[in-house]
Amino acid sequence: MSELEAERRARYQATVVQEYLRRTAEEGDPYAAVLLVPDSPYPLYERIRGRGPLHRSAVGAWTTASHRVANRILRDRRFGVRTADGAKPPEFMPFDNSMLGLDPPDHTRLRRLATPSLNPRRLAHWQPHVERFTGELIDEMLAGRDQVNFMRAFAQQLPLRVIGDLVGIPPRHRQLFFRLSRRMAYLLDGVATVQAARGATAAIAEMTVMFHDIIAERKADPREDLISDLLPAVEDGRLTMDEMVPLCMFLPLAGTETTVNLIGNGLLALLEHPEQWAMLAADPSLAPAVVRETLRHDPPVQQYRRIAHTDLELEGESIAAGEEVAICAGGTNRDPEVYPDPGRFDITREPGPENLAFSAGIHFCLGAALARMEAETALAALAARVPGIHQAGPVRRRGSFIIRGMLQFPVGLR
Repeated sequence: MSELEAERRARYQATVVQEYLRRTAEEGDPYAAVLLVPDSPYPLYERIRGRGPLHRSAVGAWTTASHRVANRILRDRRFGVRTADGAKPPEFMPFDNSMLGLDPPDHTRLRRLATPSLNPRRLAHWQPHVERFTGELIDEMLAGRDQVNFMRAFAQQLPLRVIGDLVGIPPRHRQLFFRLSRRMAYLLDGVATVQAARGATAAIAEMTVMFHDIIAERKADPREDLISDLLPAVEDGRLTMDEMVPLCMFLPLAGTETTVNLIGNGLLALLEHPEQWAMLAADPSLAPAVVRETLRHDPPVQQYRRIAHTDLELEGESIAAGEEVAICAGGTNRDPEVYPDPGRFDITREPGPENLAFSAGIHFCLGAALARMEAETALAALAARVPGIHQAGPVRRRGSFIIRGMLQFPVGLR
């Protein structure tokens, strides 16, 4: 089959899938409507929850928007991100033998090796760097401009600068890393055009070459970064290069995208509730409460998938081995059984049970503390230095049912 024929077939299959989803959504299936990426999925999560704590969608997957049930599944070792025999779901990209795409025992081994690079002592070391990067980016935004796309000018830049230093990417590779990361971000979206998927695959190949070069450099000159931390494990056989390179690629990608959209979603929610923006501007120490409420109210990661490794009974339903459960985290974080008046954004809300914005169980986000710290620092600094910031036009969102964020977020600075 020629490349042109393959592309035509892929486009035809994508069209067929979209038409099936549209028809199924019109017939009343709320999860099918979620997969069509509406501007706001939250009313659809309410409909999913209304069908019970665990409901099978017409598209085949089991679905839940119940905090209680989702929390249980995420912690249940009878579920995994792959099938019981280790096979990848069809939507997994070929390169993803990173920690996020593995189940125990390999997941456990890789997570144990990566954890020291993100422990509290190391994060305390990075706090001054995050503050400096934040200040530099605000200076750049304010340098003679009255309006910017906040996502491009700030939200995308801060996590990339932080993760570049944390992972150990030399300055001369930073621009290439940024460009390739933008192309690889489609891996997290769950949907992509043929052109985007091809671009992501090419970016993976190019970034693989780049990281082999960086790893060789770090062998000769170790630093205080993730790559240097992992090298002893390669030398003593606990980690292979085929595992280390995807780990160094995917951890920055996942961590960057989560933080980018946490910052963007947080600022948007605050500007849509000016009385709460004023509260933060008057008292920047409220930043942790802002981040906590943003993670609950409009989390950057909306959905997790888990595959049953054995036949099991759950909530009165029989789930067969190999069947998939779609955990609508954006819905679980607005479950009225857990959070009073869940649709209200309120930074003075009393902390309730831990929300599922960073997952739970063995796949709880390794970089959660770093993401929180970056977002808290960013929003507090913006409120202190740019209190007059305001939305200056309509936002344009990503076409993803997994990652909730914006591509365009115009803001006025004066």
